[in-house]
Amino acid sequence: MDEFQEILQDFLVESFELVEKLDEDLVELESNPDDLELLNGIFRVAHTVKGASSFLNFDVLTHLTHHMEDVLNRARHGELTITPDVMDVILESIDLMKALLEKIRDTSSDDGIDVSACVGRLDKITGGSGDVKPPVSAAPVVEESAPEVVEDESEDEDEIDYDSMSPEDVEAEIERLLAERQAEDKAKREAKIAAGEDVPHMPDAEDETKEEKKEEPKKAAPAPTPAPATQQQAKPKEEVKAAAPARKAPAQVEQTIRVDVKRLDHLMNLIGELVLAKNRLIKINDDVEERYEGEEFLEELNQVVSIVSLVTTDLQIAVMKTRMLPIGKVFNKFPRMIRDLSRELNKKIDLVISGEDTELDKSIVEEIGDPLVHIIRNSCDHGIESPEDRLAKGKPELGTIALKAYNEGNQIVIQIDDDGKGLDPEMLKNHSLNKGIITEKEADSMSDKEAFTLIFKPGFSTAAAVTSVSGRGVGMDVVKTNIEKLNGIIDIDSEVGKGTSIKLKIPLTLAIIQALLVGVQEEHYAIPLASVLETVRISKDEIYTVEGKSVMRLRDDVLSLVHIGDIFEVERILDASEHAYVVVLGLGTSKLGLIVDTLVGQEEIVIKSLGDYLKGIEGIAGATIRGDGGVTLIVDVVALMSMAKDVKSTSLSDSESGAGAINEKNSASDYVIMIVDDSKTDRTIMRKALEPMGVTLVEAGDGQEALNILKSGDYNFDAMLIDIEMPRMDGYTLASEIKKYNRYKNLPLIAVTSRTSKSDRMRGVESGMVEYITKPYSADYLASVVQRNVNFKAEFL
Repeated sequence: MDEFQEILQDFLVESFELVEKLDEDLVELESNPDDLELLNGIFRVAHTVKGASSFLNFDVLTHLTHHMEDVLNRARHGELTITPDVMDVILESIDLMKALLEKIRDTSSDDGIDVSACVGRLDKITGGSGDVKPPVSAAPVVEESAPEVVEDESEDEDEIDYDSMSPEDVEAEIERLLAERQAEDKAKREAKIAAGEDVPHMPDAEDETKEEKKEEPKKAAPAPTPAPATQQQAKPKEEVKAAAPARKAPAQVEQTIRVDVKRLDHLMNLIGELVLAKNRLIKINDDVEERYEGEEFLEELNQVVSIVSLVTTDLQIAVMKTRMLPIGKVFNKFPRMIRDLSRELNKKIDLVISGEDTELDKSIVEEIGDPLVHIIRNSCDHGIESPEDRLAKGKPELGTIALKAYNEGNQIVIQIDDDGKGLDPEMLKNHSLNKGIITEKEADSMSDKEAFTLIFKPGFSTAAAVTSVSGRGVGMDVVKTNIEKLNGIIDIDSEVGKGTSIKLKIPLTLAIIQALLVGVQEEHYAIPLASVLETVRISKDEIYTVEGKSVMRLRDDVLSLVHIGDIFEVERILDASEHAYVVVLGLGTSKLGLIVDTLVGQEEIVIKSLGDYLKGIEGIAGATIRGDGGVTLIVDVVALMSMAKDVKSTSLSDSESGAGAINEKNSASDYVIMIVDDSKTDRTIMRKALEPMGVTLVEAGDGQEALNILKSGDYNFDAMLIDIEMPRMDGYTLASEIKKYNRYKNLPLIAVTSRTSKSDRMRGVESGMVEYITKPYSADYLASVVQRNVNFKAEFL
């Protein structure tokens, strides 16, 4: 059973490849009916499928391919002309053949699919009546007798002790078993011949053929025997000629092996982890170089890190290439689709394909097929005009759709051009207005390029009636969704009366990408480099506000600006400099300036899923691990540009503008003081000293707790009393961390400690302390220091 399944699997793999090739070649044959070499090739493919299916007793498939082979045989001998009507029937038989192969793949049987109507039409083409009897299945009879023979053999084999046999006896037993097997095969073939089926001659059966020829004189030979004998002699010659090129096949097969895709996926995941480890190693190497500058071992360490980095990159490229497939796998199905649509729409359309050898990751090849189907169907239906209209416009009757693929950096570009009527931006706007897709204000401010993108809106259709090809308003929006899932970009260019060009820009792989790392406050984000057009350093004076939106002038263009912190609600608490960086993002025809605090650099990142719990967060495509071990979120550029439309004017000095409001005090309780000390007794003493002032007091048990309270933003503090010696985070470290925050850069930090040395005082000043109170102290002194530093109003005393 295992051996049969292995043979069946090989048969299915080979047959699917052959049928796919057959589909493509037949469409080409219709355009070039005089191409005898192409016709012979198609005939050999059909003959191969028929022979293999006959050998495996798939009678329905054999019955269908036998009649299809008859049609092709007549055509290659010049007895039949391949017309569009004939090709319709042949292509229908190809579709049935695919259905039968899928049935065999799923059930190991070809029963249950009716091919009689198609076989009847094929028979009529060859001059028959069309009344063809269904195949007589001789297989069940043979299969019933075969198991009995096998069982008898197995019983005999159980009784024979092969171990005690001499070499001569073993050879004799092998001869006996071979003779029985040949007898069974001969019985099967004779049963099929009796049923009226054409049984192909097996190349290995030369000895049997000679034996049959020797037995022929002994039999009573009827008169017409010589003619069939001549045909029998001629057939092997034809088959030998047809089989001759196949001698090269074993050499090609030996150079390739079939590998389970799951293994490649696992290997790709391991490479991803290796890339992360490489990034970590490079970061550690940089830190070591800085710390041990001038040491002898650094040169050797650098060499090792460089080699590991180089080998990892080469290994990554090699593994990625094993997952690459030529995009021709997708392109090959379109000639047939164009041919069928041409007949259905009564148009004359020629498809020109180029760049089919361009390679893409397997996962992307599987996803790109459906979007291309929708685009090409749309070009056929809405783009290419009818032959009459084309002639009236002075165009050739035959419309052309060009499909090409080529590499552009780390992306592949798939371009679909047609020489049809093109897109009318005004007509697109009017349709969208009538359907309520856009408003009049949006239509007035919309450029032609932006109008072209309206065809990707859900529910948009310019078809006058709903047909099997178009009119339902679905299809092109699916294209946009699927391409964006692949982190791809769609670009449309069109001219009325000339045609339309659609470009799909897609990354070569989805696992490992180049990204620009940016910093926002204490957060880091990774932006796919494919979406980054350029980076610009600007000052606050270069940002203008127009209709509530922030913009800047970039050369001759006006660029919309948005702060990434406003999109992801990152509180701007760290000190903001006078300058900022703008990352210019491009998505099709749209551009956006993304303001960030710092540019960390370019890095190769491995995309990690956020998991079921966190997936679906708007604006975030995944996460990656940086060289320093930290986690960085990967920006979804498509979603981010959509979210940016709802963000109002961006200011780089929001926190400073709010400072004036914070300084307005209407009562003593508006002053907020934090007491930070690990001793509850000391906190109580300070509380008792300040309570008479009527100020609001907040307590923290150590530096870490105080920092967390600051970050929470629940209070606007006017001063902090900080002890130096504390667990988790001491007073010096706390003061240094606080001074990083823009909101608290002028916050008075008052040290209250028992340390009295000059060095301690100097360290306190360096970390940002403005006052240094040593224990013990009087309550009045503490209160006066606090009043002075917070500008406490006299009327509140």
